[in-house]
Amino acid sequence: MKKNTQGIFGGMKFSDFVFLGVLIANLMLVGYLGLDDYQRATKLSQIQDNGEEIVSWFEDFSQKLESKEEVTPAACVPLGKEADVTKGAKANAWKSCAESLFAGNGPFKAYTNLLMPKDPVYAQKCDKQNLGSSGAFIFEKLIINPAGPPGVAPMGAGELIVEDMNIRLSVCDTGYYLIKIGEFKL
Repeated sequence: MKKNTQGIFGGMKFSDFVFLGVLIANLMLVGYLGLDDYQRATKLSQIQDNGEEIVSWFEDFSQKLESKEEVTPAACVPLGKEADVTKGAKANAWKSCAESLFAGNGPFKAYTNLLMPKDPVYAQKCDKQNLGSSGAFIFEKLIINPAGPPGVAPMGAGELIVEDMNIRLSVCDTGYYLIKIGEFKL
């Protein structure tokens, strides 16, 4: 009886082994990259859920303002149309509102930038030049245009909060494109 000593790999050449090695390495690389993409997508989904909670909070905040209830933080209260600027009525700035929302005693103190944990949770705009804006919330002022779609401008730090201001909340994704979450009115 003759034994088969060639086995599984007996008829293979060196180039066949190199091909199998490259194939296995490619499969491992695709698996690793796929896992990394999945983890980023999961974080982005969590950021979107957090953004929906922020929009919902602002809608409740607006309802409380309309019903003249006490609201916190006071830094986010808009200047009313009937407010008398000559008697010392002063509009709050967006920067102080955003800081009070995400500060240690704000309603969103637990929120962080999940994609870039060392960077702020919100940014003025989604910018490829500013790598820390990936994963950040972007607040934009909507300017109503009766002739067409609304104009959009970033909420600057010195932007004054006034009544009936329309704001859009978006998140900056990993490719530095905006993902729109929702809109609310103060």
